[in-house]
Amino acid sequence: MKSNFKKQYPDFAAIEHHIRRAHAERAVALGTSIAEAIVSGARALRGLFAGSDSPVQRGPRGKLVARTSAAR
Repeated sequence: MKSNFKKQYPDFAAIEHHIRRAHAERAVALGTSIAEAIVSGARALRGLFAGSDSPVQRGPRGKLVARTSAAR
């Protein structure tokens, strides 16, 4: 059973519309920030593994190989 806020409280219908728009705008802003964080993380990982000066590279069999230096 759906209640119709506009019919029950006609004076507050404009406020309800404003609140619904604010919820939608907040959802878009949150989604955009999450997407930007995912893209930034993917770019960082790509830069980490694709750089020629990277300490992590692919070996002859396609496996990841890390260059390290150990104390002697």
